[in-house]
Amino acid sequence: MTTTTQQNVATSGRTFKRQALPAECEFVSVVIPCYNEERFIAEALEQLAGQYEKGRFEIIVVDGMSEDHTRDLVSEFKAKHPDLSVTIIDNPKRNIPTALNLGVSAARADIIARMDAHAVPSEGYIHRCVEVLSQPNTGVVGMPCRVRAGTNSLLARAIAGAVSHSFGIGDAKYRLSEGAALQEAVDTVAFACFRKSLWQRLGGFNESLLTNEDYDFNYRVRMAGLEVILDRSGHCDYFARTSFRDLAAQYRRYGGWKARMVRLHPRSIKLRHLVAPAFVLSLVCLMILSVFWPPLALLLSLEIGLYMLLSLGFGWQIKQRNQDGLGMLLLLPLVFLTIHLTWGTSFLLGLVRQPR
Repeated sequence: MTTTTQQNVATSGRTFKRQALPAECEFVSVVIPCYNEERFIAEALEQLAGQYEKGRFEIIVVDGMSEDHTRDLVSEFKAKHPDLSVTIIDNPKRNIPTALNLGVSAARADIIARMDAHAVPSEGYIHRCVEVLSQPNTGVVGMPCRVRAGTNSLLARAIAGAVSHSFGIGDAKYRLSEGAALQEAVDTVAFACFRKSLWQRLGGFNESLLTNEDYDFNYRVRMAGLEVILDRSGHCDYFARTSFRDLAAQYRRYGGWKARMVRLHPRSIKLRHLVAPAFVLSLVCLMILSVFWPPLALLLSLEIGLYMLLSLGFGWQIKQRNQDGLGMLLLLPLVFLTIHLTWGTSFLLGLVRQPR
């Protein structure tokens, strides 16, 4: 490989050396699972168009037989960019791990960039991930997810704030905006680059896990002795759910399938995975036991009161950060409660039964 040139890039107050890839850089295949994503797919594709050297990457959209205008928009993008290889693959099973395996199987490159129709990568995202992937002992590379509101409604902004706050989602570092290091080894990342040869060695994504397939894959990468690297020199904008119904459905799915993954890999569990289930279990136990021993009702009231105080306190932080009004402060405890109750309950149920 020829000698690379270097340029200073300043991001979020940090400066790092980014090496520009030479003309004979490695080929990259971008794989995007999607289904009925007409609201987001066009923007995601346009942002990907300039991510890498022309003629050195391809985009593979694995579509779950969309019933809206998703495929039309992909075709329009393909016609608009004749110099870019864009392929649509059918995914009749309509689940993400199957889509990823179909896309990676069809990929011409050894370097895979797993992206999402709901996500818009920052400039140079894939370029930088490919650079970091060349570091010793690196198996997977991703960047933080910067959660954005799906619409401009107050509720959508409250949901986006809650799912990017540690009280809402724990210490998942790729979901939190701040970090001391530009780069660090973590347990998982979302939209990442990895090598097809590694995917083959690990047996691909587990198609029995309809959610948490990325965490499962990254866990197996770490068990194989390689690192999952979070690089904070860029980000991916991810659009959050916009209603209580969609939020509850999302976290019900997350909790149930997380439990399924924990049953497969008990050592993969983290403290953040246990907080919401413990909260739900304590509420249920105290409610039942207080019927037989009334003094426990006081402990139940104290727990609920403390939870509301924490919700309001962290809600105030989010309100101030977003420069929103008191309506945001009133909504956030309900959003937090929706996340914790649905995730915690479905996790507990998922330990004893197969999630749907």
